[in-house]
Order: sequence, then structure tokens, then C-alpha cells
Amino acid sequence: MTQSAIEPSGATLELRPCPDCARMNASDMAFCPHCGAPQGDRARTGISPTEPPPPPPMTEADPLIGTIIAERYRMVSLVGRGGMGVVYKAEHVRIGKLMAIKLLHGELARDKDVIKRFKREADTASRLSHPNTVQIFDFGKSDNLMYLVMEYVAGRDLGWMIHHEHTLPFVRVARIAAQVCASLVEAHGIGLVHRDLKPENIMVVDSRSQPDFVKVLDFGLAKLRDQQGGEITRAGALVGTPYYMAPEHIRGDVVDGRADLYAIGAMIYKAVCGVPPFTAQTPVGVLTKHLTETIVLPSVRSPRKDLPPQCDDIVRKAMQRDPKDRYQRAEDFRDDLLAYLESVGEGFDSTTRLATRASSGPRNESIVTARGGRAVLEVATRGDVDRYETRLRRFGWVWTALLVTLLVCGVGTAAWLWKEREAPLPTTETEPNNEPANATPLAPDHALTAQLGKRISPAYSDADVYVLQNPGGRPRYLRFAVSALPNMDLVVDVVRAGNVTPVLRADGNARGGGEAVPAFPMDGPTYYLRVREYWRAGESPTENVSDSYDIEWSFVTPAVDDETEVNDSPELADEIKLGERRHGHIGWNDDRDVYCLAEAAPNVHASVDGVDGLDLVLESLDRASGIETRADSEGPGLGETLPVIADAAARTTCFTVSATTEHRGQRASAERMYTLRLETGLPPAPPAPPATPTPRPRRAPP
Repeated sequence: MTQSAIEPSGATLELRPCPDCARMNASDMAFCPHCGAPQGDRARTGISPTEPPPPPPMTEADPLIGTIIAERYRMVSLVGRGGMGVVYKAEHVRIGKLMAIKLLHGELARDKDVIKRFKREADTASRLSHPNTVQIFDFGKSDNLMYLVMEYVAGRDLGWMIHHEHTLPFVRVARIAAQVCASLVEAHGIGLVHRDLKPENIMVVDSRSQPDFVKVLDFGLAKLRDQQGGEITRAGALVGTPYYMAPEHIRGDVVDGRADLYAIGAMIYKAVCGVPPFTAQTPVGVLTKHLTETIVLPSVRSPRKDLPPQCDDIVRKAMQRDPKDRYQRAEDFRDDLLAYLESVGEGFDSTTRLATRASSGPRNESIVTARGGRAVLEVATRGDVDRYETRLRRFGWVWTALLVTLLVCGVGTAAWLWKEREAPLPTTETEPNNEPANATPLAPDHALTAQLGKRISPAYSDADVYVLQNPGGRPRYLRFAVSALPNMDLVVDVVRAGNVTPVLRADGNARGGGEAVPAFPMDGPTYYLRVREYWRAGESPTENVSDSYDIEWSFVTPAVDDETEVNDSPELADEIKLGERRHGHIGWNDDRDVYCLAEAAPNVHASVDGVDGLDLVLESLDRASGIETRADSEGPGLGETLPVIADAAARTTCFTVSATTEHRGQRASAERMYTLRLETGLPPAPPAPPATPTPRPRRAPP
């Protein structure tokens, strides 16, 4: 590869926030390296390019702030969001010290096997005690929330540093990487492989006595994503950031500690070059390059002129495609890094202390107390937690009293709920209700009448916000329908409490049509529906004070052979066996349903029945090779059939059903269902054309 073919370094790239997790990413990123969401034009916003900027986000106080999880962790403030969950700063109300608590995404709590694996992996990770590893104090499930309590680390992650400093000197990167290796020595020694090392999981803490002290995050979480060869993520996210995945991980082979060492090599590459070792427009393209291409050495690609030859040697060895050719142990990798540091005057002894010495002791943090004041608390250590657990075992009666109190409160709450249920439900909206703070409560299976009347501003129409409650927050499916207004193109935004960005934007019909979604997963206790007009550039928002619309929602249970949302990526795909049928909806803008074959078979042919008013598209994907095949030869209302797949592989051959964007107003269908069929064997021969009768010879006239 010539220098001209190399992407520009991070120094020339503008930063922009990820639409899902708000992470600042370089403008050339096709997808977020932190949570996996598509970026830029690929972000699935559901907004036309000609539409003006999206409506102002719904602002609200985070409903979890101030609440107490598992009877002892009070949520203080939001720290960040990622592909696996949401992290809060929390106060342990019993010992009065600060910790961090990660609440895992709801889809991780839907499967009992996943919960068992979570407890097993978290228990293993909690035994890690190396100073360069973030300590895990507690884990469990409370109020349908799976949580992981860990050491609170006030610092910047390596990904943030690379974005803001563009490239780092190799001597600094070697210091950081040596500490990551030191953390892995202990983890690999007890059989724990991280599987998702990336710059965003490497926290770097500075102090006057010890710069660039490293803490490795998220041990024990990555393996949760494996489920029968697939992986579990949020909708639209890819597991294990593809920029740092080892080839054997991509192929689905058995993964050991050498995959983590490959990821460290890729992180060193990103830190000194400003770009990952392999880039492409899609995650599959990046994964394919890991399997087939050889890296361009950092000294060739980096804008830095001070890279030593040891950088090329270390990265080349760490990123060999065959695990047998890489570093075999984290100790070996660390030794090479330490040898380089010693050669430039860092000194073996000082670096060893960096990689093994504990951080500079408890720090103080100022927080907002439960009563709204401020207090300065120490950051908790493992010793604090151990002493608390010892006292807890000694004074079991405290828990008994607490349980009695909770029982009394539960009885009182039940009585209050019983009284409240007798109150008549409203039949009309209560204005103003254009923000969550003044949202109109909407009970399930109860229709309500409303109007989109006076516009909010010259740029935006009226908006009506409704609050939906999911008691207990357990995973369930939501169906909603909004009837039409004759002069408006309606849009319905679905927003999860605690977020400001919609998780779904329903806009399947044009002006004069209603909107409906047949089955969308709720994995939290509170959601909002915002009904508004589709805003277009150069058009004034519509007002309608004479016509009303009806809105209604309910909980639904999909049938056995129905699709299971969210299933819009291979990582979240439904499995389908040969001979089975799957019924599904293209229920909203950009809805795509992915199904992966459950068993290997020869000569597989797939077809999908047509749906009135929808122009369906049927695609196949070989996840191993990245080869895609598309069937879109028929028009609206007609089915599609793919060419026969000679050798289909289990959980690697996947099929996607979607709809084209060419027929606005006819895309989404909350009522009409398609049927996907997978069969094996040679497809039936087309019917023979009717025989043409042979003309009889004419007799000559006499």
C-alpha cells in the first residue's frame, strides 16, 4: 500500500457525537468504536436528507438519579453509556463511600442461561485483584436490573486520549500497554479472557506521583455476549469492536488469551497512527480485512516521525493472523515492552513499579446528597467492602428489620395502588404535554383522544407526549396505534426514560395516514410516546384545531412462529430451521428482520411472500466470507426468491427481510405480515410451457 492510499491521520478529522451513546468520534468513522452504532449518513435516524434538523430532544431528569438499587447503592450521577450498559456514580449508603455501578442492558436479563453465565463470569472477575484491573465488588439482579458494582475510577479512557491528542508517543503507549499486559497476566492465569479489549476499556489516571496509571475495565462481560455461537448486544450494535478483533474470534473459533494480545497490538497501532490497522465502510468489511490482509507497518502509516523500530516489531508480532505466530503469553508481550522502555532510559525497576503498584490511595469526590446538598466522600476500596460484608454477617438482625420494613411498605404500596386503580381513566390529553415533565399518563388497552393544535414555534408543530408504565420493568412487547389526521404526516417517537434520543421513530405512512407498531420490546419500567408532525425544510408546521386523533397501546405476546424483535442484526437474529416458516412485520422506518440458519444444509433456497403495498427485499449474508446476495426484482405486493445456496452453514448463513424506500407511504405495516420460507433440496422446476399444436398440412384444391 502506498502512502497516498492511506487514510488521513486523526489530526485532520473533525469530531462528532455518536447518535446512540454521544461518544465523540472522528468524522470518517462508519460506526462507533464504543457502542457499534452506525455513524453519519449510515445512522438510522429515519429523517429525510431534506428534512430540517431533528426536533429538540426531550429533556428530563434521569429517573434513576437518587434511587437506591439493591437496597444500598444510591445513584448519584450518570458517568457514561456503552454497548453493554449504562454506568453511574453511586454512593454505598451503608458505608458512605463512592463506587461505580453498571446497569446492563435489558436484553441481557431475558434469558435464564444468560443470567447464570453473568453470575459465573462476574464471580470469576471479582476474584481479580491486580492494581491495573478495576475491582469488582458486587453483582446481581434487583428490580429486573442486572448490575455490576465496581471500583470508581476518575480518569480518561485511552480512546478519548487518542481522539483529543490524535497520536501518542510510542514510549507513552508502551508504558500503558505494559500495564494492560500486567493485568492480563493475572486474568489469563485463572482462565479469564477479556475478549473485548479496546481503547474505551482502558482507563488512564494521572496523579502527581504516577502519570498514566492504567485500569482495565469490563473483565467478565464480553463472554456474556456469546450465545450458541452468536452474540448479545443492543439493537444495531456489533459485539467486540471489529477494529480490535482477532481473526480466530471473527471466525468463531475457540478464543484464548492470545486474542487479547492481538487486541493490544491493534490498540498500540491506533494510538501511534491515529487510525485503526484496518478500516472499511461496514463492520463486515473491517472483519474481512482482519482475516485476509496484512497490516501496513505503523512507521509507514503514522504521521509521527519518532516511531522506533521496536514499535513495528512489537505490533507485527502481536497482530499475526495465526495465533501460533503471536506472543504466546502476556508476560512475553510485557517483557518486550519493558525491554524497550529500559533501552530509552525508563528503567526496568520504575516500570515494574508502574505495572504492579496500587493507585495512589483513596480520593475524594464531591457529590449531591439525597437532600440536595453537597458532600465530599471517599472512593471505596476493596478493604472497605470486605469490612462492610464482615459487619453484615455479624449483624444479621439489621437485615431482618429491613425486610420487615419493606414488607410494611409493600403492603402500604399495594393498598395505595388498589385505591388508585379505582380512579376513572382520562379520555382526553391534558395540555400542555410536549415534554416528559408534563406528559399525559396513558394506560394500556385504553384509547385517548387528542389534538395537534397550535404550533410550538414557527419551525415546529405541536407535540403530545405520553408516559407508558411497564410494572416491574420486565421485558415485554409493546403495540401502539395512532389514528390519522387528514392534513398531517404523523410521526411517533418512542423514547426510553433516562434517554433523550428516540429508540424508534415510526413514520411508515404519508400525509393523511396513521402510524402503528405491532411489537416493540420494552426492557425498562418507563417509556414515552411523542406524537408530532413530520417536519420538512422550507414548510411551515401545520395547525389543526378541529380534527382529533386517537392513541392506544397494549402489551402483546408474539406467536411461536412470529419474529422476535429486536432482530435487526446478525448478532440479534432469530434462528430458523429448514422447513420452518417465520411471520414478521416491516413495522417501522428502516425495520429489517434478520434470521440465521440453525443447521448446515446443502441447496438451501429462501423465499418471502409479498405483502400488500410493500416492496420487499430479501438478502442473504455469509458472515464468514462477507458475501451478500440481494433479491429485489419484483414490485410492491410481490414476493422475492433468492438463488439456491449450495452450502449453507449453521449460524453463519443469514437472511434479511426489509422494504425499499422508493414507495413512501407504503413501507411500514403494523397489520400485514410477510412469510419467510427456508427449504432444502433442488427448487421445483418451473412449469413447462404449453405445447404448441403442430399445424396439419392443407389439402390441395381439386
